[in-house]
Parts: sequence; C-alpha cells; structure tokens
Amino acid sequence: MILSLVSWKGGCGKTTSSIHLAALLASRGTTMLVDEDRSRNASNWAGRGAGVLPFKAYPPRALGTEARKHEHIVIDTRGGLEDQDLLDLYENSDIVVVPAVAESMTLEALVNTVQTLKKHGKDTQKLRVLFTMARRASGKTDKVAEAKNAVMELGIQTLQTTIRATEAFKDACDAGRLVKDTRNPVGKLAWMDYERAFRELTA
Repeated sequence: MILSLVSWKGGCGKTTSSIHLAALLASRGTTMLVDEDRSRNASNWAGRGAGVLPFKAYPPRALGTEARKHEHIVIDTRGGLEDQDLLDLYENSDIVVVPAVAESMTLEALVNTVQTLKKHGKDTQKLRVLFTMARRASGKTDKVAEAKNAVMELGIQTLQTTIRATEAFKDACDAGRLVKDTRNPVGKLAWMDYERAFRELTA
C-alpha cells in the first residue's frame, strides 16, 4: 500500500499522522516512511527515538532503492504542492489522507484541492479527510461535526474517527516515540484514536 498525507496548512497533524499510521502499517508488513517535507519533522522524530519506532524514515531519493524492500510506503509530503505534483501523488497513491482541523482556512484549502483534481479529470475516491486536534464540544456548537458535514457536502469521504487534541503528541515527538509509549495517561487513548482511523482507512 502507498498511503500519502497532504496538507496545505501547517499545524494540522500531518507528520503526527504519518508517524502513527506508518507504525500501524508496520504491524502488517515492512513499512518505510518517506519524508518529503522540507522541515524533516518526521525524520527528526524517528531519529530521536534511535530505532524505537517499527519503521525507518527515508529522504525522497531513497525511494528508488528502498521501495522494493518494503510492502508499504507512507509519504509525508511537503507543504504547498504544485498542481502537477499533487496529480502525480494522487495517481500513484492508494489512499491520500488529508489531516484537517475544524477551521475555515483548512476547509478552503481542501476545496481548492478538490477543484484541482476535478479540473484535471480526477475523481476524489482516494481522498480521506481525517480531523485532528479535536476538542470536546462545548455548549451547542460542535465545530468538528459542522466541518465534517461541510466536507461531506463536497463529496469527499471523511473518517468518522477524529484524533483528540492532547499534549501527549508533543511528548511523543520530543521522545521519538509513539503516543502510546509516553508517560502521559492520555497517550493510550490517543493511540486508540489512530487505531480506529486506521481500521477505517484499510476496511
């Protein structure tokens, strides 16, 4: 499986999702994470763990030599993909996950993505929107539910699972580990969020 993650806005959980989905894929077969982001956040995260994670992170140039050695590939793409890069990625991926937060700027970027694909004759069947950094709804407003409805109106598949907001992810990044392996008591619950999302993606 080739699973790619794209986001046109920082702070949406793209690298966090890449790390945790790669770990879940690794339970099914050899997995490599390709770090295309200029910030190299995924590589740095994996490097801090010194081999603790169940996969290795590689630069894009390693695809030519390493891809054939792995059953699964997760691509943490760089921000701001040009149209042709997006089209090539979409064509060569089995699933394209778009991590998103419930705010207008993120949803506007998603609309632009859909328009780009459709303009070039692509459908959106490979797209999956995963809402991250979700906080418990307060009062009468559930921003995540409203955002999900807006995305579904675009005809894009949205995962039922949302990833909770918790400092456990920062702890995991700092330690080079998965969120379930932190000392933060919420870490195991956050890991279960990704397990549920993974089951939806691979159903």
